[in-house]
Amino acid sequence: MSALTDTTQIPTINVSPTQSQEASAVSKQFSEVNPKDLRIRIESTSGDAVTLPDNLNDLLQTVLKLAASGREIGLTHRPKAMTSVEAAKMLGVSRPTLLKLAASGEIPFHKVGSHTRIFLADLERFAASRLDTQKSAFNDLRDMEESMENKESH
Repeated sequence: MSALTDTTQIPTINVSPTQSQEASAVSKQFSEVNPKDLRIRIESTSGDAVTLPDNLNDLLQTVLKLAASGREIGLTHRPKAMTSVEAAKMLGVSRPTLLKLAASGEIPFHKVGSHTRIFLADLERFAASRLDTQKSAFNDLRDMEESMENKESH
C-alpha cells in the first residue's frame, strides 16, 4: 500500500444500523431518479429552506451511499501544500531523498522564504508515476523470465 493511502490517522464516523438503513432507503429513492435531476434541500422547522449547490449535492449523495453500506466513514482534510518533512513521510522516504528528488526536478516544489513546500497534487502525481514505473519494471521482468523459460523448454 502506498504511504499516500495510509488511513490510520483518519477520524472515522461510526454509522449505526438505523442510520445505515435510513441511508439505504434514501439511496434507493435516489437510484430511481437521474442523479443530475436530484436536488437536496434542507428545511428548518420554521419553514426556511436552502437548496444545496450541485457540488455539495453530489458530496452528500456520496456520503449517503457510503452510510448505506453500514461501514465506518473516514473524513479528513489535507493541506494543498506541505513541508518537506510531511511530504517525505507521505511518500515513505527520507527527507534528504525527497529533497534530492525535488532538486532533480522529479517532484515540483516551491519556496516559502527558505522553506521547501510541495503541493499535494504534485506529490500524488509523482507517487502515481513511480507506481506505474514499478509496475512496468515488474512486467518487463516477468516477460523476460517467461522468455527465458520458453527458450529452456525448446
